[in-house]
Amino acid sequence: MIDAEPTTARREEATQSGAEAPRLSARRARFVDLRARIPWLLRVIAAFVLVASIAVVIVSYYRLREQTPFRMLSGKPTLAKEVVGVVEGYERRVTEGDRLRLLLRAARDVTYADGHHELEDVYLEYYPEGNDNPDKISARRARYDQQSALINFAGEVRIETRDHLRVETEEVIYHQQEERVEVPVAVAFARENVRGKAGGATVEAKNRRLELRNGVEITVEPQGGARGQPVVLRAAQANFDQASSVLAFSGGATAEHGREALSAETLTARLASDRKVQRIEARANASLRSLTEGRAAEVLAAEIDLFFDADQRLERATAAQNVRARTLDADAETTVQANEAQLAFAIEDGRSLLREMRIGGRPVITLAAPRSQAGDPRAANKRLTADVVRLFWRATGRDLERAEATGNAELVVEPVRPTPQAERKRLFAPRFDADFYENGNLARQFTATGGARAVFSPVSGEGSERVLTAQMVVALFARATQDVETVEARGDARFNEAARAGQADNVAYSATEGMVRLRGGEPTVWDDRARLKAQEIDSDVRREISFARGRVAATYYSQEQTGGAAPFAKTKSPVFVTAAAAEFHHRTGLAIFTGSARMWQDDNFVRAERLVLRREERRMEAEGKVQSAFYQLRRKGGEIVPVFALADRMAYSEAERLIRYEGDVDVRQGTDRITSETAEVYLDKGANEVERTIAQRNVVVTQPGRRGVGEWAQYTASNEMIVLTGSPARVEDVEQGSTEGRRLTVYLRERRVVAEGGDGPSASGRVRSTHRVRRQN
Repeated sequence: MIDAEPTTARREEATQSGAEAPRLSARRARFVDLRARIPWLLRVIAAFVLVASIAVVIVSYYRLREQTPFRMLSGKPTLAKEVVGVVEGYERRVTEGDRLRLLLRAARDVTYADGHHELEDVYLEYYPEGNDNPDKISARRARYDQQSALINFAGEVRIETRDHLRVETEEVIYHQQEERVEVPVAVAFARENVRGKAGGATVEAKNRRLELRNGVEITVEPQGGARGQPVVLRAAQANFDQASSVLAFSGGATAEHGREALSAETLTARLASDRKVQRIEARANASLRSLTEGRAAEVLAAEIDLFFDADQRLERATAAQNVRARTLDADAETTVQANEAQLAFAIEDGRSLLREMRIGGRPVITLAAPRSQAGDPRAANKRLTADVVRLFWRATGRDLERAEATGNAELVVEPVRPTPQAERKRLFAPRFDADFYENGNLARQFTATGGARAVFSPVSGEGSERVLTAQMVVALFARATQDVETVEARGDARFNEAARAGQADNVAYSATEGMVRLRGGEPTVWDDRARLKAQEIDSDVRREISFARGRVAATYYSQEQTGGAAPFAKTKSPVFVTAAAAEFHHRTGLAIFTGSARMWQDDNFVRAERLVLRREERRMEAEGKVQSAFYQLRRKGGEIVPVFALADRMAYSEAERLIRYEGDVDVRQGTDRITSETAEVYLDKGANEVERTIAQRNVVVTQPGRRGVGEWAQYTASNEMIVLTGSPARVEDVEQGSTEGRRLTVYLRERRVVAEGGDGPSASGRVRSTHRVRRQN
């Protein structure tokens, strides 16, 4: 049997621990004040233990009477008909020394022949040792049967303890031999800010066990006039085992605080020796939910455990088996799926604030795009997977600060609206470290380390994947849309898309611009036709254009790879280009080199301030201080003479086998030289050899000892002849003299000039020839 004084001590102890318990505050899985309110439940238990104690006192009192033992019948007895004694206005006082211990009053005490007693309008006070405040009990009727060892209070039973615990019911039965108290009907109880009810109750004093049943409900109001909502616990049944210090709610248990709730098929509290809560276990369909505006969240699992420190402040929690967590009213929803989760709390100003969540069992965490940006085509959802994920909250316990994902980590960024231009981004690495914006649980940066890979795929399925690899990859996110803005690959970075690839120390990809930037360690890009190196290379992946700056060096694997745009003879040999800057159009084969550009194959070259190769048109253009030496002249005797040319501009057409020079043209072939404003050089179909050259405007043809001028000239390689026309054309020969005419034919190897007056009826026909006569000695 449990004595009243120890029960009282335990009640007082529970009161102290309840006053010191802090308020739980957490973002996803908060259950405010639950840990602080559990001790109040112990006071409810004390109420029923008190019933047993008072019953023992009553039995002891009647045994002390100096008359026939007092017997009271319980249940539904067959009452004796013979009354052997009646006392009206009965009152009894039991004292120890000069101190009152027990006061019993009854309007009537009837003793029957079978020994049972019945009292009417019973009132009892019991004064514990060392306390002047009594425990009180009253009822309309009371029966005692010593033979069956039953005491029964019935009709408006009211119990009030010295610490102001009040119990109301219609019947209380005490089984003396079993030391068991039964309340077979509805019972209500209250103490200060705690009230509750149940459909019935049982107290097993010998085994120190309490059972509440048939719709248990306990309400704890805020203390001391504090603002806030009450804590309400509901269950089909509640049991307290004092020996094991275990309090269990079963049959679908819930604990609610305003818009926050903990629920499960069973809720079990494990208490320390001082009756403080050490652990709360929620089993079967466990749920932690908060509907507080701006912080609504829930955690679902088969099992949820809460652990408290010595001051009953929540310090950690665990969830196991099919763990699911999500925010409920956030603009950007966050969800978690895992097999297990561990939460750690920090104490700040007496509050338990969520600081860390460790999630194992290959969890999946989804960070949704803000709902407010759902119409933005750039809005994106994120899905994070790893062997283990750790989430860290800011000091307020409300917003995520950072995250760690280890073991085969994978991040998938998926567009909300799959437009034709939309991309799916995937990031792989042994480890991720993530940072978040100050509020809203919005990702700011993911850093992948230990050998990372980023993959960009068109959502439409059309087009090629783009892949970035490096020792470290950093993904930066737009705050508004939560899509990837930039991906930076650092340390031996490589980029690949279909036949196109690149490498540098660092590679940065701007998803908004569709631009890949290569920096450090001699950036290089290449495809199946050419390789490009420079100090800096930017590649526009959407337009398939690369831009290079600083010591640009390009290599076409062969002249064929230029589509014939490079005017060199060896189709299987590589072509090299250097410049200060370059622009490559990978799709069309257009290449633009600027700033002291030089293209060569073996000893053949073209120099200019700007070189343009047009693969599809099979053309090359050069502009600004053009120099060329890539074709030759074959003389009649078989002699091969290289041809050098200078001009402001040059254009080469493979299809026409034509080279066109413009602006201060200067063509030299051996000792022969042609200057003009423009010149067109036609090459032989089978080799880079001059077939004919046509020069126009301010034409000057020079040979050793001979000079010709005109407005138009044509050189024919097969007969080494130049035709000059002008108004007039003129040839000066230091030995032969000079000749003028509308049309002059100069035979370069014969030192012969044939003059013609002109063609057509309007020609003047005037020819003037001046000859030098050698002086005879």
